[in-house]
Amino acid sequence: MTMAAANQAFRTRLRERAPLGGTFVKTPAYQHVEIAGGAGLDFVVLDAEHAVFDPAQLDQCVLAARAASTAAVVRLPDPGASSVLRVLDMGAAGVLVPHVVDAACAREIVARTRYASGVRGYSNSPRSGGYGALPMARHMREADAGASVLCQIEDRAGVDNIDEIAAVPGVDCLFIGRADLAVSYGVAELDHPLVAQAVDKVIQAGAAAGVAVGIFLPDAGALAAYAARGVSLFVIGSDQSWLRTAALGLNGHMTAAFLQTSECKP
Repeated sequence: MTMAAANQAFRTRLRERAPLGGTFVKTPAYQHVEIAGGAGLDFVVLDAEHAVFDPAQLDQCVLAARAASTAAVVRLPDPGASSVLRVLDMGAAGVLVPHVVDAACAREIVARTRYASGVRGYSNSPRSGGYGALPMARHMREADAGASVLCQIEDRAGVDNIDEIAAVPGVDCLFIGRADLAVSYGVAELDHPLVAQAVDKVIQAGAAAGVAVGIFLPDAGALAAYAARGVSLFVIGSDQSWLRTAALGLNGHMTAAFLQTSECKP
């Protein structure tokens, strides 16, 4: 399957609200992407907002996702046209854009991902254009069809304007960020009633508009409950959190084993 076809397949599943599972990759290491893809995850989110990725590292990780048959979504550091263009030229399957607060912001983001009816700067020389191999019309058609737009809803304003955001053509997913929602509402608990009400409102808006809803969860414990409410895309933990959990577990096992060994000694 070509990269364009793989990206289109991911976007089709996203728009159909098929169950999709992935994780954040916060370490600029392509091996982590290969491991996630090899484990069967549907996608990875390369976190260029809260982790240190330079363009070359992002490029390597997008290529690793291609090799591992998983979709690479990039969480952008900002919604600017150059940020969007750079990762789509690399061949990323889509962009996760932080702090989408109204329909105007959502429309600008969609326009930056599109050639037709958009403002994406044209070039078929990067990976997305087959390094010059794809004819102009084909590249434009396939690129537009395969660019997924995930809008992160993590502000009170975004929740207030959620119906209008969900109605913007080209918005493929409303992604709930509970931590920033808590901060925006002036609370410090992810399960605070104000946050829970905001989450409900986003889920309801997605259902009404026929738009996928995604969420970040630290682990899979609440996955089934959110899936039953209509959430279809899940980002579970991160490469760093998984490594930390495994390291803590290993340390616990070693501590217990050493304790038993010492107790056995006369």
